[in-house]
Amino acid sequence: MAEHIIPMSYSYSKFLLYSSFAIGISSAIAYYMNDLYVTVYLFFLFLTSINYWRKADYGLRRNIDLLAVFMCSYYTILNMFLLKNECHRVCLFFIFFCMNIFFLVENILYYFNKPQWIIFHMAMHMYVSFGACIIIFD
Repeated sequence: MAEHIIPMSYSYSKFLLYSSFAIGISSAIAYYMNDLYVTVYLFFLFLTSINYWRKADYGLRRNIDLLAVFMCSYYTILNMFLLKNECHRVCLFFIFFCMNIFFLVENILYYFNKPQWIIFHMAMHMYVSFGACIIIFD
């Protein structure tokens, strides 16, 4: 098996860095809508994501980013059951379902050293942003 893609050069990781800014935009929307909890967790996720993808490498920055992702996933699952609007709850469920499929496909592509995994990870950044907006506007 060939060497894995991470650490990766900035020519690849820049796409993931730029897509992370969508999470920052969602954080700004949450701040504007006075949703303190969503603002804080999205901003934390945004900071850890851009910090990691500016120079993708194994280490402490990656572990902190993964911790932020797991914490935010837990918070999102909790919110999925607390949403008042049934349509928002179903939308958030399908976003979460799609993100799990993207994660699976991303890991398969990564295992076979295919750079297309980046596209699926960028899609996950976008889905996090959309999912957060569903929580904000409920």
